[in-house]
Amino acid sequence: MSDELHVDRGAPSTQRVVAVSLAVDLLDIVSNLIVAMLTGSAVIFAEMAQGIADAIGSLLLVVGERRSRLPGDERYPAGHTREVFFWALLSSLTMLVIGSGLSFWRGYAQLVRLEPLDRPGLALAILVVSVSTNGYAVSQSYRRLQASGLSLRQAFREESQPLVKTAFLQDSLGTASAVVGLLSLLLYAAVGSAPLFDALGALTIAGMMVAFAVVLIVQAHHLITGRAVPRRVLTSILEAVLSVPEVEAANSLTATFAGSTNVTVDLDLDLREDLTTAEIEEVLDRVRHAITDRRPEVKHLRVDLNSPPAPPLRTERDHR
Repeated sequence: MSDELHVDRGAPSTQRVVAVSLAVDLLDIVSNLIVAMLTGSAVIFAEMAQGIADAIGSLLLVVGERRSRLPGDERYPAGHTREVFFWALLSSLTMLVIGSGLSFWRGYAQLVRLEPLDRPGLALAILVVSVSTNGYAVSQSYRRLQASGLSLRQAFREESQPLVKTAFLQDSLGTASAVVGLLSLLLYAAVGSAPLFDALGALTIAGMMVAFAVVLIVQAHHLITGRAVPRRVLTSILEAVLSVPEVEAANSLTATFAGSTNVTVDLDLDLREDLTTAEIEEVLDRVRHAITDRRPEVKHLRVDLNSPPAPPLRTERDHR
């Protein structure tokens, strides 16, 4: 079975997704800091805290992405491709500790003091702006996640792109928290300047940040520990291998994520017994090209020949 998927060629690049997300975070920090000082709103302070955590997290991911491109050396012969997953974990912890921590602190302080707000209309206006800007950022990361033709759920479960996933979750959280803030301040005004709703809104935003951070931490854990690629990708690789006529059987095949866009493949093959050494080298070269033509994300390929222990996954005859 083929694994061809529709690819959205017009989808924004990863760099654009991260740049838009970071720009929105910086706008949130500056605007919400000013409005929080003018209004005393705990909800607006929580929005600012989330922006700070998101901006730091995005910068950590950019650092990780750049470091993952460093070439191999004596200490790291396989390169630094997995390092991006470590920085993704740090980014998630930033949201958990800084974003939710500051928001819980400010929400609790407002819950204890129940101080009325100054200029609540200004707070409502900046939240409307936050919904719009974060919503636009979400649309960018959403299109990038779906560029391979996968559903959003599949992309989150099967793709390794920590930069885009984190940007999508951060911007989605920014949009959702702004909506929560709007509802809280509307209730504040409707009930007659009740600061309780401002406090509860900030605490709700803090709880949402905890939930989103846990999702990202679990994702980072899977990738750090060497999660296998999805079965559909394994099937596609196997079909590519067996498309080479000289390959009689694939005894074993493993493929794991080795970076944000890198996959490492280990193969054990049976080739025709009448091949010369030069022909074997040519066949292995064609196997490599067959795999990378179908799965460009495969950057590292290791092949063993004629290892007997396990029964073959499929033979060329089965393939036909």
